[in-house]
Amino acid sequence: MDIVVAQPGHVDAVVAITEQARANMAAMGINQWQCGYPDRSTWEADVAAGGAYVALDEGRVVAVFCYADEPEAAYETLEGEWLTDGPYATVHRCAVDPVCRGRGIIGKLFAFACEKAAADGMVSVRIDTHADNAPMRRAVEKFGFIPCGGITLTEGPEAGAPRIAFEKVLE
Repeated sequence: MDIVVAQPGHVDAVVAITEQARANMAAMGINQWQCGYPDRSTWEADVAAGGAYVALDEGRVVAVFCYADEPEAAYETLEGEWLTDGPYATVHRCAVDPVCRGRGIIGKLFAFACEKAAADGMVSVRIDTHADNAPMRRAVEKFGFIPCGGITLTEGPEAGAPRIAFEKVLE
């Protein structure tokens, strides 16, 4: 499996995986991504900015996430305490093709993001998710992210929504 910067030709597959993730969360009663976000325009903007990444298995898109190395406004709302004060990267909009679940792909995405963040001079990686998103919470904690408290999303269609924030210190 290769993890690469997403290209415009990947957007259809990325949107399909996102829609499957949205439907799966709805079926589990998780009110995350239920307002139509992220949508095609979100992914197109991420691809144009060079922040979207895809995991390819024999050339097929099997997972997606967004990586950023600029401060996240919502993380300034933390009710709790971050583990570090230094520069950090963020991981957002993670989704894995349901056909490929259980293969450790999300861990590979996290490993890639942490390696990239370290190479970019970051001291940590931060991520957040809905309190009810038990599968994602398990995945981030299994990979070594530590819960740091709650944040409130500040931008986009989900602005005002609470999330649990996690941080992993890079070594």
